[in-house]
Amino acid sequence: MDKQKLTDLGEFYATQRISRGYTQDQVATKGLSKSQISNFENGKHMLSASSLLLAIRGIHMSANEFFYALNNYHASTIQVLTARLIKIQESEDMAGASRLLKKAPKSSHDVLQNVMINSVIKEMTGHNQVTLREVNLVGNYLTSIDEWTEFELSIFGFCIEILDVGDVYWLAKEMLERTEFYSELVLNQHIVRRISLHVFAYMIVRDELAYAHYFRDQLKTLMHERWLTDWLRYNFLKKLLAFKLTKEPQLVGDMAASIDCLMMLDAKLLAKKLIKLLSATTDYAYKET
Repeated sequence: MDKQKLTDLGEFYATQRISRGYTQDQVATKGLSKSQISNFENGKHMLSASSLLLAIRGIHMSANEFFYALNNYHASTIQVLTARLIKIQESEDMAGASRLLKKAPKSSHDVLQNVMINSVIKEMTGHNQVTLREVNLVGNYLTSIDEWTEFELSIFGFCIEILDVGDVYWLAKEMLERTEFYSELVLNQHIVRRISLHVFAYMIVRDELAYAHYFRDQLKTLMHERWLTDWLRYNFLKKLLAFKLTKEPQLVGDMAASIDCLMMLDAKLLAKKLIKLLSATTDYAYKET
């Protein structure tokens, strides 16, 4: 690491440690000595990745919080893009989505971000601007990464609708089998839960009911009533899957009730998506109460 950057990082850590009232002795632990902390804070030596994590945890910060603060509390590029795409979906702002596209992408990561944007455009308009080559790029990139970060999770989450059933099943299954990797990352837990719900709906819509049952069962361990909108969406999708199998009329009323709750919570974008699913599967014409 560049000497100046090392000094800046060490000084920033020292500032965070002191502001939280910790001494170097209090932070020191097995695998991280007081002298290592001192040398790091004075810009003499960089800590190894594992030692840096110990140092950060020693002042009761998560790695996400530490580096977010280091970045002057600015969101990452992918967080900014994700927030913009969600707003575009809410407002169905086609022009806004088109403005985000990079006309001359300089790297594969730029291309991947363009694919995310075009996937949102496809969801809004039904018009697919994503080429087969770009679809393959998404699949190849995601399978090449052993441990997904927020960037990979965002790519997968936004690109589900352009991938085929086999790829979505395999990638989502791999994502869920890595839940231990996400267990301490609250934001990523949230993203994984939302992606899994999206995949569950994707499989129901395509009548891939065996796959749908798999994701229904996997979601049991990810869901809790405290995440109310996700909980309502999960219960709606369970009822939709059951209706596909039984055609039980009572299930239609139950699904409409879930939508009513989402409307009361002002989760209108999600409610709109569920109304569309309900209308496509049943003869029920939802009317807002």
